Amino acid sequence: MSIRSVERIAIVQGARQGSGFLLDSRLVLTSAHLFEGEGEIARVAVPGGTGTHICRLVWRRYDESCDAALLEADEELVREGTTCRMPDVRWGRVSDLAARENCEAIGFPQISLRDGLRPDTEQIVGTLKPGSSILRGRYVLDSSHAPPPAAGTTGASPWQGMSGAALFLDEYLIGVVSGDPAQWGHARVEAVPIFVVVADAGFRKAMEAAGLCPEVVEIGRPVPQVGNEAAVSREGDWVAVTDADPVSFGVHRAPVAIGHPDVVQYVPRCVDVEVDARLEALAETGGMLLLTGDSAAGKSRALFEGMVRNLGDWSVCKPDPDADLSSLHPSPGRDHEKVVWLDDLHNYLRSDGLTPSLLDQFVRRGIVVLATLRTEFHEHYTNEEDGTSLSRSTGPRLPSSPGRVIRAAHHITLDRIWTEDERSAASSGEDPRVVAALNADRAHGVAEYLAAGPQVLKRWKAASRAKGNPRGAALVAAAVALARTGVDTALPSESLARLHGYFLDRAGGPALRPESMEEAWDWASKIVLGVTSPLVPGQGGMWKPFDYLVSDTARLTRPSDLPGQVWDEALRIVDDSRRVLVATVAKVAGRPDVAKEVLCPLAERDVPDGLINLGALLAEEMDYAGAARCFERAFYLGDSGGAHNMGALSYTTGNLEAARDWYERAIESGERESIGALGLVHEKLGNQDEAAALWKRGTEAGDPGSALHYSDWLRSKWQSDEAVEALRVAADGEIPFAALSYAGALLRRKDHETANAYVARAYDAAVKQGSLGDPIGCLMAGVTAYSFGNVRLGEEWWSRAREHGHPSGWVVLEAADGSAGLPYLAFSQDCLGRLGHEEARSLMQLLWAGDCQDCGYPLGDGVPALYVDDQHWTDARLFHFGLCRYPHWNDSALISVSKEAGISWTAFTAGVPVAERNDLVVPALVINPSLEVAQLVRSGDRWTATAAFGPRSARAESLNLRPLWSGLPPRSSDGRAWALTGPGEVAVASFGQLWTAPATEEFIALVEQDGGMLLILASAVGPEAPATMEVLMDALESWDSMTRWVPLKSDTTGRASRTTARRPMVREAALRGQNP
Repeated sequence: MSIRSVERIAIVQGARQGSGFLLDSRLVLTSAHLFEGEGEIARVAVPGGTGTHICRLVWRRYDESCDAALLEADEELVREGTTCRMPDVRWGRVSDLAARENCEAIGFPQISLRDGLRPDTEQIVGTLKPGSSILRGRYVLDSSHAPPPAAGTTGASPWQGMSGAALFLDEYLIGVVSGDPAQWGHARVEAVPIFVVVADAGFRKAMEAAGLCPEVVEIGRPVPQVGNEAAVSREGDWVAVTDADPVSFGVHRAPVAIGHPDVVQYVPRCVDVEVDARLEALAETGGMLLLTGDSAAGKSRALFEGMVRNLGDWSVCKPDPDADLSSLHPSPGRDHEKVVWLDDLHNYLRSDGLTPSLLDQFVRRGIVVLATLRTEFHEHYTNEEDGTSLSRSTGPRLPSSPGRVIRAAHHITLDRIWTEDERSAASSGEDPRVVAALNADRAHGVAEYLAAGPQVLKRWKAASRAKGNPRGAALVAAAVALARTGVDTALPSESLARLHGYFLDRAGGPALRPESMEEAWDWASKIVLGVTSPLVPGQGGMWKPFDYLVSDTARLTRPSDLPGQVWDEALRIVDDSRRVLVATVAKVAGRPDVAKEVLCPLAERDVPDGLINLGALLAEEMDYAGAARCFERAFYLGDSGGAHNMGALSYTTGNLEAARDWYERAIESGERESIGALGLVHEKLGNQDEAAALWKRGTEAGDPGSALHYSDWLRSKWQSDEAVEALRVAADGEIPFAALSYAGALLRRKDHETANAYVARAYDAAVKQGSLGDPIGCLMAGVTAYSFGNVRLGEEWWSRAREHGHPSGWVVLEAADGSAGLPYLAFSQDCLGRLGHEEARSLMQLLWAGDCQDCGYPLGDGVPALYVDDQHWTDARLFHFGLCRYPHWNDSALISVSKEAGISWTAFTAGVPVAERNDLVVPALVINPSLEVAQLVRSGDRWTATAAFGPRSARAESLNLRPLWSGLPPRSSDGRAWALTGPGEVAVASFGQLWTAPATEEFIALVEQDGGMLLILASAVGPEAPATMEVLMDALESWDSMTRWVPLKSDTTGRASRTTARRPMVREAALRGQNP
């Protein structure tokens, strides 16, 4: 049964009133700030339960990262315990930054008080925004409804009492509501992610005591996104969007059902929210939206319904695939509120179709282009490693026109397999075809069944047998293979007849007793379920394979699996409008010979698109002379991309003067991206001032690549504010490198909300570019994924970068199971080389995730990066990976040392047994004085790691520390450190540092009796470690534990209590804080 049931909603009255969630019939998950401290009790009741009961507080954690608590009742809180079983609870973690609709939490907020006195429940439903409050470590739930008014005359939050409520995404428990950010006007609530709670050792111990072991699973992520714009037609071709017929716009018919229409009622898809957001934005600016996915995944339907929802009062044109799109300009003044529909975009990507220049014209006119494209063709067009410059457009590039069009589009991917939410929405209908699709094999999507895809596929696969229809199946196989080359989806029957023999022989040939050719054609064209047939007849005796069969085959095999006979036939029948696409697929298939052969006729007839693409192939083969002839000819025929590519080619071959001349020509012809590239050329020529002037010009023109270089130059000139502003232009231009860098700059300016937005933007842009085959996009997607703690996703993206030949310059090491310190740490290759893997993992055991030592903001659950500061003592510091000085770009010429970040510490008091006598103890202050900083000791060109105050460290020498293993230190005074006491606490002061910890009266009396106390410094004490004998023994036995005697300063009673550490955090008998 669903765990979102009334029996699990609890009202909790501790020091404050709040809400809770029953994990089982006695355990209640709630919020920590409802209580003042440990060992408290609460009164708890659930609707329809067994009444109000007293519950014990068995676990509580209240700090910057967590605000949660666990209560346990001695009696059942519900009448029927089986309604609240722990195994029914599914613990989830969102693994990406995509927003999720219809998340919810139910609690007892003040706004729901009946008669102003009696509590009642309120269900807040809204959008989960994982990209918000990343650095605070909170989930954000934006309410779908208008925010409630402030409560009463005090202006208190109307959501008071909601704290402790469980936050759900579908059936997954993902968080515990913790607060209501005042600056958002009560329109959102925040929650502690449940994975933070489950990762806490104390929580797990409490759960294990109840015989339970919660495991968090990652919730499947919605797919990436990309973007851009496009085209139109004559007035007579336009129809009102509301009058458009979905079938004529590419939507598949459903199986015939008496009394039901050809097309089923639309079932909302998860991508609808993103589609709506994109269309809303494009309606203001013009542009192109591309939806990709497998055949019959529902691309055309989802995009069509989005158009109807958002652009219902616009006009739409669906040009013929063979039309010359350059002639489709509407008359002047009539561009507003027009949509161009390009289903199966690959049919329009040719020299007289949708080109980059035509797309630019459409964008300027405010036209919205909506397009769909099968996954396979999308991969073919975008699998171009056209440069590895982190600044994207400023380096040499050799892109094809189709690839440039696709890269310019806003891109959304639609998964063929439906989510549980989508299936649930579909189940509410009564259409028998939808019901049958939901009950079918889940290996296929619901939309695929509605298009009869799996049914036709099964019929085709079953036909290649004796007494079947093996020849008909071979005809279909020939059509599918030819369609995959890109020649066309409308194929001549004689071509299929020539090629089918190859596939028939491969299936078994004469042994299958194949049917006659006439019977084969009859079988292949027979309609299945009243929807479609394996081969669909077209005009002029042409045949088209059912596109679902093509898409299914593409999922299982690569273009390189296509046999030579298929390529020979493709070369025989390809027409000029398809040559660029066939060349693109052939290149991906590892057949550059076919690619060049298919492009040569275009190049010989001076078709610019053919020249550009042939030139790119020749450049890859290092035939630079042949490539130059193609690019130069394309430029003189009017393609400005030819000039840019000539500049890139000259740059690659080291002819900087020629590169300068060609980039200048490209700029004169309108190639904005050439401005930054020309700046690079001048920089190489030693003309730094001219380079800076060009980058400034490019920045003012909105070129992000120029802006990134200009920012670097300004920073080198100590012009910090101007550098950050230029960096913003680069960050706004979908350069992940720049967006992440700008987020780091915002963090140092304490603008955390905007920094969060740019982290999300960096990730989105990196995923977009990585999905298009850009290795730098893959690298930056990995960096960003690591920065918000998703190690699996980071590894995936870096693996893809390596596959493209561009491994990261950084390595993320994982600690050994059960080891103390950091679970993961990012090392530069240089640092790792000087440490070695074994010493690097030793270093990880000395460090803990506290605050970033650059911006001062908490490191949270992200993978930190190691920054080596060798100005004084070769400190190994922890920084935000990607945001702060990764690998160098956030260094400021105005700031040479770490800024407002203090070093965090944690401390507790304990009595240390002397020798073998357990009855004789010495008072000790046990401290980990440096969570985020260790020291590296040089030995030749190698480093050895030690704690900041560990053996061989400079700080240990300055404080006159000695290894604890050498025995207890003498009780002497050297004036370097003093002990202080005050009501309820003790402290040690030394060299501008003050370490304090709570202390009992007995402990303070022992310090005063002994005239001082031991100071023990050990990295083994973690920030959340309780003050237990086990932790004390870990500290005493740690190899890096150092000690000294600290004498009590006379007449100090009360002084320590008036001296506080920076931002202390009390936890049990220990205290954590920071020293500046």
